[in-house]
This record gives sequence, structure tokens and C-alpha cells, in this order.
Amino acid sequence: MLGAGLFGFMINPPIALYYMQGLNTTPVHGHAALFGVYGLLGIGLMLFSLRAIRPDIEWNEKSLKFSFWSINIGLFTMVTFSLLPVGLMQTWASVKYGYWYARSSEFLQTPLMDALRWTRAFGDSIFAVGAIVLVGFVLSLSIKFFRNPTHK
Repeated sequence: MLGAGLFGFMINPPIALYYMQGLNTTPVHGHAALFGVYGLLGIGLMLFSLRAIRPDIEWNEKSLKFSFWSINIGLFTMVTFSLLPVGLMQTWASVKYGYWYARSSEFLQTPLMDALRWTRAFGDSIFAVGAIVLVGFVLSLSIKFFRNPTHK
């Protein structure tokens, strides 16, 4: 809803495309929509398939809950505190001074822009922890599967 819907409509009207395309508003839409549409659906399909393959294996749902929330909070943090503010400031600069200025090093290398870009590391780290926990969960299912290969 947010990535493809709100952020997609934010950057795709013709006047917005003139001022915003190629700025950090594009990765806001891209990251949120790609993970929201394909990432979460892919994880859901994987978990559905794993459950269907061996319904007798007990799952540790605490790690799944932790993974779900940390991935989503990490994505939210990355978009809200880094990509979106930088993109909106670039849009303001593009409207006021021109697209060339919004992409220039004299605008992007200011201390505020550097700080905003570095804040993305917090969201990325939270996201990465959730992804690692998800991989660990799937590996633990694989170990349980190979320890007891007979299906009841």
C-alpha cells in the first residue's frame, strides 16, 4: 500500500517525474514497493511451502515474529529517516534551483545530507538482523528435516 501505492503515486505523475525522477524519491518507491510486493510475498510463499512439505515439524514462531518485525521496522526506518528526507530535500532543490543542483556534489555533500545518508545504516542493520534470523529459522527447519526424514 505504501511502497507501490503512496510512494508510487508520489513520483509518477508527469509534473513529479519532471522534478523527482532519479532523485532519492525513486529508491523510496523502489525499496518499499519491491520488498512489499515481492519480498513479503516470496517469504510468505516460502513459509507456506515449508509448512506444506513437513507439517509434522514444530516451528519456533518467536524467531519468525522477530524476523518479521525487524525486517519491516528496518525497512520503515531506512525509508522514513534517510531516503524520504533526502529525496524530499532534493525535490525542493530541484524545483527551486534545477535538477542539476539537486544532483550536484555541492548539495549532496553538505553535513546534513551526509548525516541523513548515514542514518540509513540503522535501518539497514535492523533489516539485516531480521534477514539473518529468517535464514537461521529456515536452516533450523532443514536440520530438523534431515534428522527425521520420514514423514508421518
